[in-house]
Amino acid sequence: MARLGISQQIRQGMQQEMQLLPRMLQSIEVLQLPSLELEAYLHHAIQENVTLTLEVPGPSQLEGPRPRRGSWEESESHGAWLENQPDSAPGLEEAVLGQLPWGDIEQELEPWVRLVAGSLDAAGCLAVSDERLLEMAGEAGLGEDAGALGRAIAVVQAVEPRGIGGRDLVETLLLQLSPDDPDYGELCRLLEEFLEDVAKNKLPAVARSMGLEIDELNRLLGRLRELDPSPGRRLGGESQPPIRPEVLVRPKDEGYEILIDQSGLPALSIDEGVAQLARDREQAADVRRYLREKLEQARWVMDAVEQRRRTLQRIAVYVFNHQRPFLDEGPGHLSPLRMTAVAEELDLHVSTVSRAVSGKFAETPWGTFPLRHFFQAAAGGDEGTAREDVREVVRRVFAEEDPRAPLSDDEVVEALGAQGVKLARRTVAKYRKELGIPSSYRRRKY
Repeated sequence: MARLGISQQIRQGMQQEMQLLPRMLQSIEVLQLPSLELEAYLHHAIQENVTLTLEVPGPSQLEGPRPRRGSWEESESHGAWLENQPDSAPGLEEAVLGQLPWGDIEQELEPWVRLVAGSLDAAGCLAVSDERLLEMAGEAGLGEDAGALGRAIAVVQAVEPRGIGGRDLVETLLLQLSPDDPDYGELCRLLEEFLEDVAKNKLPAVARSMGLEIDELNRLLGRLRELDPSPGRRLGGESQPPIRPEVLVRPKDEGYEILIDQSGLPALSIDEGVAQLARDREQAADVRRYLREKLEQARWVMDAVEQRRRTLQRIAVYVFNHQRPFLDEGPGHLSPLRMTAVAEELDLHVSTVSRAVSGKFAETPWGTFPLRHFFQAAAGGDEGTAREDVREVVRRVFAEEDPRAPLSDDEVVEALGAQGVKLARRTVAKYRKELGIPSSYRRRKY
């Protein structure tokens, strides 16, 4: 009997663990989703689960009266809601083909033009070799006609903005020049013969080779900077997803209020009509079992969303209480803060803190920042100075230098030391590279 009791306990424990595992995984998944991805996740959950109802989100969901509640039947109108959303911008291939005068293009050339347009990369460059394009044409049943390929490339290179279809950076820029430009010859020569030397800032040598004064060379380089090395991005519909800050830091009479904004998320609830059907013994057993499973899954989703909100709220409150100097004084006043410290204080696992802040943004009186921005390691030999603040001091030193005599890394170390910031030369070099600042040789202005 004792063995039987132990066996039953083991089976019950294993069953409970197996039941909890999907729920734990769902909570972890929901916790780490950024706001826009969570919105898509919840809309998908509504479509997949007939027991969930939808409240259409609105700006009043954060404060003020609650929005109208939808019914079980109204949740089926989610497809119509999606159809009313604005269409995304057309892709590059579609935008290029949409410009072409198909009536003036010989019929047998059309598939070649489509092949070339479909081979453009996101920048609008035709980086695929002619050999590979001819292989692709053969695979598509077009044969291997190098003449047709050349004519198709010329057709694509005629679209706007100019530069699309260039085989490399130089050709992309050359296509944007006009032969009628009085500087056309010298600009072409700069691109074709001296682009590498210009990139290395060897301007005196380039000027001597071209028989130009430095001022005239700088004028021509200014003309080249007006060209677009990635013209296709203007047509490709590539855009960064909008930033939707979930953590709102609002000043109040004394201190700050930390709010979690879920106004963009669909508000979910259990459809009571479905819940009654699941309890109705007049329904078939398999129907009631199916509905009970869906109800349990719906409650898991709702619990995971609420747990995500509570966890994010707790972390945000702790973070901005710690970063009060930043809220009062602004950038340059961050305090060092590690995720391990937050996890220990809030009795959370550090991975939970990491997932909670991943992809989340905070709107503060000084602008909108990734929530991870407020987790900073100490730097500059001062445990009270955040790494990002030291980077900002380094950036300012470089920004204030004389461009005709740019500072070396050693000179920056000395300038920082005079300001009370002690950094090693290798640390200055690392920050300079992170800030995208080239070496002193390349920064020099002639």
